[in-house]
Amino acid sequence: MINWKKPVRFKIGDVPWEFPLNVLILLILITIILMLGGAYLGFQFGSGG
Repeated sequence: MINWKKPVRFKIGDVPWEFPLNVLILLILITIILMLGGAYLGFQFGSGG
């Protein structure tokens, strides 16, 4: 079984980050959904439809 509460540590630049695994996955999913939504809307807008 996966421990969803396990803290995941990483550094971006000089800033250390620490998230529980479930929060990290949630943030990644939200990011992907927003990217796909933006690409879809951009395509619709660009195609004049």
